[in-house]
Amino acid sequence: MLSLSLASLRHQSRQYLAPGLAVVLGIAFMAATLVLTGTMSSSIRQSVAGQYEPYASVVVARGADTIPAAVAHQVEEVAGVRAVDPVRTGSGLLRTSTGESYAMVTTESTTSPHPVLEGRAPRAATEVALSATVAAGSQLEVGDTVPVTAASGGSAGPVRATVVGILDVAGDPRYGGGTPAVFATPDGVTRLTGAKGWAEIDVVSATDEEASTAAIRTALEAKGVDVTVVTATQHADDKVTEFTGGTDFLAVFFLAFAVIALFVSAIVIANTFSILLARRARETAMLRAVGATRGQVIRSALAESLVVGVLFSVVGVITGIAMAWGLTRAGGALAGDALPDLVFTVPVRAVAVPVVVGVLVVLVAALPPVVRSSRVAPLAALRPDAAITATSRGGRVRIALGLVLVAAGAAALVVAGSLPSVLVGVVGGLVSFTGVIMAGSVLVPWAARAIGLVAARPFGPAGRLAIDNAVRNPARAAATASALLVGVTLVTMTAVGAATTRTAVTDFVNARYPVDVVVQGSAIPGATASAIRSTDGVAATATLSGTTVDASWGSSSARPMLSAVPEGLRDVVRDPTAVPTVTDGSVVVSEEAAGSSGIRPGDEVILQGPDGRTRARVTVAGDFDVAWLVTPATLAEVEHQPATTALLARFTDGADATATLDGVKELAGSIDEGQVSGAAPVRAANMQALDIALAVVLALLAISVVIAVVGIANTLSLSVIERTRESALLRALGLTRGQLRAMLAIEAVLLSLVGVVLGTALGVAYGVAGVRSLFGEFMAVSPTLPWGQLAAVALVAVLAGLLASVLPAHRATKVAPAQALAVE
Repeated sequence: MLSLSLASLRHQSRQYLAPGLAVVLGIAFMAATLVLTGTMSSSIRQSVAGQYEPYASVVVARGADTIPAAVAHQVEEVAGVRAVDPVRTGSGLLRTSTGESYAMVTTESTTSPHPVLEGRAPRAATEVALSATVAAGSQLEVGDTVPVTAASGGSAGPVRATVVGILDVAGDPRYGGGTPAVFATPDGVTRLTGAKGWAEIDVVSATDEEASTAAIRTALEAKGVDVTVVTATQHADDKVTEFTGGTDFLAVFFLAFAVIALFVSAIVIANTFSILLARRARETAMLRAVGATRGQVIRSALAESLVVGVLFSVVGVITGIAMAWGLTRAGGALAGDALPDLVFTVPVRAVAVPVVVGVLVVLVAALPPVVRSSRVAPLAALRPDAAITATSRGGRVRIALGLVLVAAGAAALVVAGSLPSVLVGVVGGLVSFTGVIMAGSVLVPWAARAIGLVAARPFGPAGRLAIDNAVRNPARAAATASALLVGVTLVTMTAVGAATTRTAVTDFVNARYPVDVVVQGSAIPGATASAIRSTDGVAATATLSGTTVDASWGSSSARPMLSAVPEGLRDVVRDPTAVPTVTDGSVVVSEEAAGSSGIRPGDEVILQGPDGRTRARVTVAGDFDVAWLVTPATLAEVEHQPATTALLARFTDGADATATLDGVKELAGSIDEGQVSGAAPVRAANMQALDIALAVVLALLAISVVIAVVGIANTLSLSVIERTRESALLRALGLTRGQLRAMLAIEAVLLSLVGVVLGTALGVAYGVAGVRSLFGEFMAVSPTLPWGQLAAVALVAVLAGLLASVLPAHRATKVAPAQALAVE
């Protein structure tokens, strides 16, 4: 039997190419995922903790405190310690000709200093050295002075420092991603940022990590120093865990799509083996007749499956590693210095796990048809195997269980949207989709016949034969359509989820920010306001005139911008109800501004302006953060000629918001202290992130769709071979080659349409339910269907089915009717 299995693999190898391709695609996706996550983990470790390689031990403070300065000398005195590298770090803001920029101000390493590109390292508290990134971005050179302000408020004001050097930090993993770094002496870091003490003390030791750490810990405990001493390896691990939050999100994210691809692969493989073993029923019967036992038949078929699983899994792993290598090289080239260097890594699990999973998937997919074929009695093998139908006992049980799962999953989705709960939604989706797959042997033939009455009948005899062929074997039809059903469902779910999220976020942002764009400045020139008003995509504008006043109430005071409510404001806002009602003698303060200033509704506030003072009663309302709002008459009492301090703009519906926003920002750049805020920038940021996520997810799901197309082509090819005599008989009765090709094409398209109809319905339900379970607690969610994308998905699925029928149809028409009928 073993020899027979090996001979079958040699002489009938072509029949295993289709399931093998499904295995290769699924396993390659998994292997690439594991290699990429291993590469990312290695790169993150190198970037976050690579600087600890030269050290044996690290002394860190307990809690949020810093280490007292004297501890560095105490560590240096411990036996076996060769050198210490105390680190002091703070945050500063550099003010240069290019603007204000953030930088990390830190001490330079004494054991492994950075190469000097120009000048020297700092030696005094008034000196700094810049990384090449900071020097290029700030346009500073050696000899320049730069004002530095402590980002944490540690200094009273800007402190000037002299640039004495530019350092090459390209080889330091801490700054490989372009982190802006400024180096100073310990006293210089304190002077510029206010930071004191040591953030950590890195130790170079003559002994190993464990011995060095134990010695330092014992010595410091004897002196009563309350710090934590760990090995450099442990500290590096802690840094990586802190950076990643203890969860490898990327691995979980990509593996989810790998599992989806394997699920689709399993459907294709199971379907393929079912047809292959059904074709070999007579061969199996002959073996049984000459003495082969059921166990031998099963072991022989599983041996073939094992060889197929191992061979194509290995090919898939090699393909996946090559894909990951290519993506790593491309990602590094595109990112440049924006990301740390990617350390290409192939973990052992990236090779072992996919091979094991691939073999298990093939064996599990092949086992049911293998066992089923072995049960057929030799004499019964001459008759076609009875498929599961709706009227059989197995069919009734399968349908009943499937309907129960569909109902339970649908109920869980409803509950998930009302709670909301993502976990309940995921469980509901999995349960309901499993129910649909189980009931597929009834749903798919029913849907195929219903769709065929409309789509296939007009094609005459070829169309009617295609309908009959599509529903003749319900199990095969369900398996064929289910592979594409998974892909269409996932793509539709993603598209509908993204569209629904886009609408929900847009409505939420419009409610939170009633105005598309708010341009603010100390004084907006009339020419700039006119240019913004004429920008393509701007539908309406309104200007706010105002002045800065001294406001006092009770024992509190503030210095807000006081602005008059302009005419035409209701034409600019998205929600007219968001416009507060302002009367003479009152001032309207937004809820955010009131909370930050401590003013309350009903307070009487004295407003002192350049030309006078007045009293006003406070009303807290709305989300306007541009100013305290008053009527033009009230503003005139404190400022006779107020400047234009803000411009509100509404974009034209359907216009290119990104281009319009860029045009407004460019014009606002000429305004003194100009700022651009409002709903449009928030919407643009959210939509850009959503579009990127959508593109990534659809690209990953494309693998599943490709496998599904392979499944359709595979099933149709084997079905054509299985029906060789039938096709020959139809040809003998007068069916032309063109009609035979049309029959197979219509059959493939019909099953594709079934996958499209059912997949679209499920995808819409899952997409809306998913958004509600994710964001239902924070915003109102209403279904939004991207009809264009849904039509594109349907068109691609139909074309894929049509393309899948080309080779099988060509093979079917090549066989002469007399030759096919003579085959026994």
